[in-house]
Amino acid sequence: MPLKDRFTSRQAKYGLNMAIYILAALAIVVIVNLIANRFVKQVDLTANKRYSLSPQTVKILKGLNNDLDMLYFDRKSGINTVRDNLQQYTVASHHVKLTYVDPDREPGKAKQHNVNTYGTLIVSMGDKTQLAKSTKEEDVTGAIIRVLKGGPKVVYFLQGHGERDINSDERIGYSGAKKALQDNNYEVKTLSLMEQNPKVPDDATAVVIAGPSKDLLDPEIDALRDYIKGGGRAMFLVHPHTPAKLVSLLEQFSVDVHNSVVVDTSGIGRLFGTDELMPLVVQYENHPITKDMTNVATLFPLATAVKNTGKGMPGAEFTLLAKTTDKSWATDQVNAKQISFRKGEDTQGPIALAGAGTYKPLDAAGDAVKEGRIAVAGSPDFLANGILGFNGNRDLFLNMVNWLSSDEDLISIRPKDPENRGVNLSISQMRTVFYLSVIAVPLLVIASGVSVWWRRRA
Repeated sequence: MPLKDRFTSRQAKYGLNMAIYILAALAIVVIVNLIANRFVKQVDLTANKRYSLSPQTVKILKGLNNDLDMLYFDRKSGINTVRDNLQQYTVASHHVKLTYVDPDREPGKAKQHNVNTYGTLIVSMGDKTQLAKSTKEEDVTGAIIRVLKGGPKVVYFLQGHGERDINSDERIGYSGAKKALQDNNYEVKTLSLMEQNPKVPDDATAVVIAGPSKDLLDPEIDALRDYIKGGGRAMFLVHPHTPAKLVSLLEQFSVDVHNSVVVDTSGIGRLFGTDELMPLVVQYENHPITKDMTNVATLFPLATAVKNTGKGMPGAEFTLLAKTTDKSWATDQVNAKQISFRKGEDTQGPIALAGAGTYKPLDAAGDAVKEGRIAVAGSPDFLANGILGFNGNRDLFLNMVNWLSSDEDLISIRPKDPENRGVNLSISQMRTVFYLSVIAVPLLVIASGVSVWWRRRA
């Protein structure tokens, strides 16, 4: 066939058209990728946002004004396993500089940073350097916080009156809350004010009074009052049987926590496996502590109502933060075996279960003195090991501590462990999957092929 006829044949035209279509498709793919790389850094389509940084991490990275260096020491195989996670930090902020170092090829750099093991991440800014505990987002972000904020701040937990044990791993213990604080650049210590001249230590960033079952002594109450009035910060975790002297102390700061129990009959809690005495909070006020908690639920087991009296000392102000639904109510029948709503006697919801307040009076010259702050939650169980991991409880607790310690820039929704989405199959289910995938599907394909061949042959 002449060469001219070959180029004008039907087969040649078909091949040319196909080549044009392929080139056009490739051009579209290239253009889409260029646009995506330019304007869309990353799209995470996983249900649990496994490949996205938490709002807190993004907030911290967006606030960087200086370059932050991240050095990851590992062999090439180890680097490949963490590359996607660490690369997200450079995507979120151009101030983050990520460098991979093979300690076997660059032993001098490993020695300079005192790195002796593979998989080590060093975070530094200027002359400040921190070692990340691991490459999990919580640990990496924690190292960044330590670099930005310096040494850890001290949070004291009062003891001696039946308060929760911060070292207990039991269901009602506080070991989880202690670890959460330590992971967020706080040092946790215990405090006893049972001494002749009690005084809150000068290095205290905040003091936590976690659900005492016995009343404090008058000198202890005076020490806490003086501490707050002097610009100190305190968190009170109260319950339906809060001791009287502690109730009176909070009244001086416009807080009413007179003994009551909150009942939630909305039925929302049943979606999470809870009952009426474990009220759920989904409504939050516009306050620095709760402004980022939209669509986040918190759980307050066996809670007492938190109210604003408006009758505290001059300079004391208190704001209600978290409320139940209108299908809840509070009653003073804290010792009753069976509780039912009493119209005209019990308080109809929404019921506040948490709040925050300030104490900022004027001195003799009319100038404001150092501001004291308090945070109040109506259930000590909302920090217990068995509850802390529920939805937003951990975030609310840490946000309260951040606000008390004037670290408002850290308030946000924090990174969480990736959700386990494994599929558990019974033996019969596994047998069914085997027969379908190994026998049924291949036989169906073979039968379809034979059917097509037979029709063409006929």
